[in-house]
Amino acid sequence: MPRQRGAAVVTALLVVALCVTLVTTMFVQQQASTRAVESRRLRAQGEAMQDAITAWAVAIVQESGTQSSIDHLRQRWAEPRPPAPLAAWIGAAAASHATLSGAGDIEVGAEIEDAQGRFNLMTLVTAASLTEPPGVSAVGVQAYRRLLASLSLDTSLAAPTADYILRTLRPDGPLPLLRAADLRAVRGYTPQAVARLAPFVVALPEPTSLNINTAGPELLAAFVPGLTVSQASTLIADRDRAYWRGVSDLPLRAAAMTPAGGELQGLMLDAGSHYFIVHGTVRSGRAVRRVQALLYRSGIGVAVRTRVLWVREPDDAAP
Repeated sequence: MPRQRGAAVVTALLVVALCVTLVTTMFVQQQASTRAVESRRLRAQGEAMQDAITAWAVAIVQESGTQSSIDHLRQRWAEPRPPAPLAAWIGAAAASHATLSGAGDIEVGAEIEDAQGRFNLMTLVTAASLTEPPGVSAVGVQAYRRLLASLSLDTSLAAPTADYILRTLRPDGPLPLLRAADLRAVRGYTPQAVARLAPFVVALPEPTSLNINTAGPELLAAFVPGLTVSQASTLIADRDRAYWRGVSDLPLRAAAMTPAGGELQGLMLDAGSHYFIVHGTVRSGRAVRRVQALLYRSGIGVAVRTRVLWVREPDDAAP
């Protein structure tokens, strides 16, 4: 009898353990299913809201372009739009008729960044002309080398990066760089180097100038020979008090800090921009979806036109 009772106890314990395992498995599966449904719902909401985000950004950038050819951080486009309920974006009436599941819980935020406040990787090459094919830009390579040095990265990466970008312009060349993460295709870049560079670089469709009104100290130091990052920070503090109306404002201030300060990098500096990056966030409960868009603005005055070049989800090393 004791032996039978012991066997019964063991059997009961095994049954309990099996039940607990089954319940736990069902609970985990239910949680995973709930997360998957949440993820799909947020993706649908994000895709629906990205139009509202880009429409807002296009209107703001367009308005700024009609008012001034100078772009600086005191303009309306540079003011982030903090997360707000859906009604604040599309209107209370539209929000009340929204067909999105859980629309009342959605919060949307966005900000616009001047893409030309970063180092455009396409600056490493020269644009093709009627008489000359594209080539490596010596000025661009020198500026990129100084940027790498200021970030404590291998400066020897500059030349092969320029060569790689030049090869992407050929019909039989490799895929073009579309974002910072694509630098991993260039020999010598480690994931750590790409992550370090990501906040400072961008891959635009064409070579562009650097906007002196929106560039950070590392970028100004890269484009003004002899200027240190510390000195550039001092210049930016002065810029924050009164934006620069043109490139001619910069050498006057830089010359006071370094003898080479007046030697600007050819035509690679400007006080205005054509490209802008939109960073949008859609939050629903605990789920968050982020989107990015690239805007291109051309023309002046009443002839200004702004259009969306692409919309995508950012990656860890974007843009």
